[in-house]
Amino acid sequence: MRRRLVRNTILVAVMVLLVLATPVILLLKRATEDELRSRLSAQVAAISTNLADRFGARLEPVDSDLIGLVPDGDRIEVRNMAGAILASYGPMIENGFHASASGPDQTRIDVATSGADLRRRLVSEFILLGVLAAGGVLLAAVLAAIFGARVSRPLEQLAASAARLGAGDFSAALPPPSGIREIDDIRTTLSTSAGRLDKTLSSERSFTGDATHQLRTGLTGIALQLQLLATHEDEAVRADANHALAQTDRLTSTLDALLDLARGGRGSQRVSVQLHEIALEHRGDWLHRFQLARRGLLCHGIGTAVLATPGFIGQIIDILLDNSLRHGRGDVRIDVADRQLKISDEGIISERAAEGLFNGSDDPAAPHGRGLALARRLAQADGGRLELVTRAPTTFVLTLPVAHCETITLTDQVGSRPDSAGSGS
Repeated sequence: MRRRLVRNTILVAVMVLLVLATPVILLLKRATEDELRSRLSAQVAAISTNLADRFGARLEPVDSDLIGLVPDGDRIEVRNMAGAILASYGPMIENGFHASASGPDQTRIDVATSGADLRRRLVSEFILLGVLAAGGVLLAAVLAAIFGARVSRPLEQLAASAARLGAGDFSAALPPPSGIREIDDIRTTLSTSAGRLDKTLSSERSFTGDATHQLRTGLTGIALQLQLLATHEDEAVRADANHALAQTDRLTSTLDALLDLARGGRGSQRVSVQLHEIALEHRGDWLHRFQLARRGLLCHGIGTAVLATPGFIGQIIDILLDNSLRHGRGDVRIDVADRQLKISDEGIISERAAEGLFNGSDDPAAPHGRGLALARRLAQADGGRLELVTRAPTTFVLTLPVAHCETITLTDQVGSRPDSAGSGS
């Protein structure tokens, strides 16, 4: 900013000087010429006075009488009434400046000087003018640098403070007032916004912690009831209770991971996990709901160990499957290949809806709420990414960083529809 301000100031100063230079040069040249003509006229008057005594004695002037009456290099001529030269002194001058006056006894005195003196004076004056112009430009540059430093320094400090505030450091001290009203207004607004954000985030984190505590308490009670059911004499009841206990444990782990993310943690619970194992677990959780909707749920592929938070991956899969169940059509496929997990159905997302798909919305009438936005945040927190790769058919791809090169081939799993006993793999 400082360099641009100094450069632009110099450019403006040079342009102003160029605009003013032409009339100044013309006025300076005219003033010098007028001064030279005035000098010549004064010399003619002085010569006429000096020759008055000789003409009074009825003697015509001779060349020797004119020596010393004009500077060297100038020419003087005395002419009679008929125009004939009575006496002269100095070199012939063709292109110069002339002055004439009437002398005694009806004579005429002419004085001429060359333009060299005029040119020398103009050159010296132009040099002085150029030095003054250069000094003016230099002074403008110095003043611009001083003013630029005064303006840019508080702005740079504000930018650094804003960057720290954007990174979540609300303890960042703002620079002192600069004395420039506009910059100080920005500082005051930034300070007010930082205070509000700090209070809002503190309230949200407090609420998140309280809500998580209450949910964990409720899950603990549910888990105790399920543990009692797990000792039931009916084998089917025990199996359902154990399955529900496993879901409860996963939900508790997911709550811990989400609470850590809400408190600003990133990847603190990441471990090496197999995508296909988590996909199969959550496919089992959703299979019954898809069967009730008379839709298939398929899962197959080749999985590679990835470095991620298991709770985050499960939450992302749940969000995508819920999204497919609510808004999609046809069978849903979960494909695991290397470090990518792809979930697709036979639905179509319009181009307009796809533009704000991951923005999140609290409007219950919106086609997609905050789920997909949360899913993308969870993927990014684990160093991965979640993308909509095709709109028709709707296909989401989750990509995560690889943990190691262990590869496992999945056995295809297909959810059966209630009315089609053979739809499985």
